Amino acid sequence: MKKNRSLLWLITLVLLLLIIPFVVPSALPYAGAESVDLPVYSPVDLANPNPEPLLPLPSPKENFPTPYAPKEDGFVYDEATGAPIEYRDSTIYVKIESRVIDETKVYFTWIQIAHPSQLRTLVTGETSPVKKAINVKAIVAINGDWYSGRREGVIYRNGVLIRPEKPFGNYDTLIIDEEGDFHILQRPSDDAFAAYSGIMHSFMFGPALVVDGQKVEITDNKYGSGPGMGLLINAQRQCICQMDKLSYLIITTEGPDSKSDKVHGFSAPQLAQVAYDVGAKQAYNLDGGNSACLVMNGVKMNRFGKGGIREITDMIYFITAEP
Repeated sequence: MKKNRSLLWLITLVLLLLIIPFVVPSALPYAGAESVDLPVYSPVDLANPNPEPLLPLPSPKENFPTPYAPKEDGFVYDEATGAPIEYRDSTIYVKIESRVIDETKVYFTWIQIAHPSQLRTLVTGETSPVKKAINVKAIVAINGDWYSGRREGVIYRNGVLIRPEKPFGNYDTLIIDEEGDFHILQRPSDDAFAAYSGIMHSFMFGPALVVDGQKVEITDNKYGSGPGMGLLINAQRQCICQMDKLSYLIITTEGPDSKSDKVHGFSAPQLAQVAYDVGAKQAYNLDGGNSACLVMNGVKMNRFGKGGIREITDMIYFITAEP
């Protein structure tokens, strides 16, 4: 009898071990750069690193003054899809590359600008990210942090303080200063911003993925408003990284949808691993799911999952400084 019980326990244990991988999503199927042909960061020298006259930053809730428009002959288009994949003029360079990692399409958008004022933010009511990007003549644009849906954090946009003196809760914050440099504060105290001057933009979402060249280990969901954020589940995600002076990278992953079970999406630890492996000095997670959008020259580049494209309330975008 004891032998039979021991055998039953052993069979049950083996069955559980076989089932677990199918019911618990893997936090990090992507193990590191050695398993994927990741794109390589290549610094770019711009022909006009000191553009004049510079456009002033607009009010964060206005589309004016109208920025310089990108030059149509500056774009390079994919021969197969017709989508824009590269832009160059004397003041900005943008290149989009893609890879399939863990059966998920991942976009790497490299950006080099001549002046910090070419990195801008815009806050509006809920509107289409594509229309919004076209209105401000963005070369490339992404969603922001959906700060308007939460009460936490101190928020700057285009150098204007639009929400002061709010507690940070469990959120990490990203500060972009007047030099275009990133500063990531992990679960900061309420007075953390007092140490910084010349703040142009700040974001309240996260979590931090890479800080000062070191990967952040994300082992639980205890960020933001709580476990509902689902940092360990696979989803469509997006982060913004600083690679070097006025040099940035946006990483955008597609996510699971109703049409295909093969698109896994990424967990936050996976995204942190990729950002670290491509050499990001700073990397910060932005709003994900169907809010994660990548728009270049008015074209939505990434495919959305269940429910289709979601309207967004704020945007990060890059413009030319060439008249």
